[in-house]
Amino acid sequence: GFGWNAEELADHGVPPKKKRTALREYLEAMQALWTEEEASYAGDFVAFGPSWAWPKPVQQPRPPIFLGAGSTDRNFGWIVRHADGWITTPTEDNVVDNVARLHKAWADAGRTGTPEILALAGRHDAEQLKLWEDAGVTEVIFGLPDRAQDDVVAYIDRLASKLDH
Repeated sequence: GFGWNAEELADHGVPPKKKRTALREYLEAMQALWTEEEASYAGDFVAFGPSWAWPKPVQQPRPPIFLGAGSTDRNFGWIVRHADGWITTPTEDNVVDNVARLHKAWADAGRTGTPEILALAGRHDAEQLKLWEDAGVTEVIFGLPDRAQDDVVAYIDRLASKLDH
């Protein structure tokens, strides 16, 4: 994500109105390190001279990039230009309609295929999961309770028993 915490952004030298630029630069710099034998990058927030980084990612030209952000037109435009998919927010309403909006923006921009969609879910809801799957959600992420290890493992076992695939 771009970051929502103004104090955290300031601590990293990123003005809130430049957080999109900073993220784009970080991604471009990583892309250079992932794909070039001798990489360098010069931006407002990221700059380095000739550098070498190994091992290179197996996925080329790079691993997939997912943006965690709200379902605004501006965020979807950023995803279409710079990423491969979207991670919903924990409070995302109307995931089905928002997936359709992102798919349309993707197609309108001439991107092939469809973006990956990782939806954050609260509790297991089989009907909701089916609606999301039919809409194009490619993965669902469930939060884990902040409890003792045995309780977390039991929660995962109960959740797994409810999922049919």
